[in-house]
Amino acid sequence: MHDVKSMPGTIDRVVRIAVLAAFAAGGCGPSLSHTVPEDLLQRLPKSSRRSVFQAESVVTIAFDGKGAVKRKRDTTLREIDRIGEKIEDARKRRSGASGDKADEIGLEIEMLKAKRDYLHDVVAHQDIHMKLAAWKLTLAGAQFELAKVRLVKKHSIAFSDSVEDFEAQVEDIKADVNELSREVDAEAAALKLEEEKWLAAKKRYFTRIGESSKGWWTEQ
Repeated sequence: MHDVKSMPGTIDRVVRIAVLAAFAAGGCGPSLSHTVPEDLLQRLPKSSRRSVFQAESVVTIAFDGKGAVKRKRDTTLREIDRIGEKIEDARKRRSGASGDKADEIGLEIEMLKAKRDYLHDVVAHQDIHMKLAAWKLTLAGAQFELAKVRLVKKHSIAFSDSVEDFEAQVEDIKADVNELSREVDAEAAALKLEEEKWLAAKKRYFTRIGESSKGWWTEQ
């Protein structure tokens, strides 16, 4: 794998961004049908190539955004494992308890299960969010390709694809990104309901142990 951070120079900078954009094709997003061969950019005056670098920050932000979503998902999965361990510990404690104490631990288990169910829904939501992030990265790559083809055409360098082809590619991917964004928003609303179920179970437990007025909403 190329080290995309170690490529110096104007041409290498273009290649580095192209590599970042190409990563999207390996994810859940669409691949690009229209791209500009890098050798065409090498035929441009060096000063003119700077105009395409405005698209660089968009690609980099999209790439970083995709990674951030994955890190959040990994954190959530670790939290699910941690809660599973807490549930097992609570079950062992309940097996040795009786009466009110057993009932109290039962509410604790109910609360932990509710949180685990909620976090499983969080992971499902993050999966959709990761797909959206991949599509956004591909969109950024398509916009970068559009900037390149406009520059190539401006300098009358022979290239069979038209600017209109690249513009249509951007618009098609943008429409899919917008549709998926609406899906993410809808899932977020459903996720809020699951969070409320967990918080209700959490409040029942802290009310039972006499701490309903001091910090039941904190991490558990």
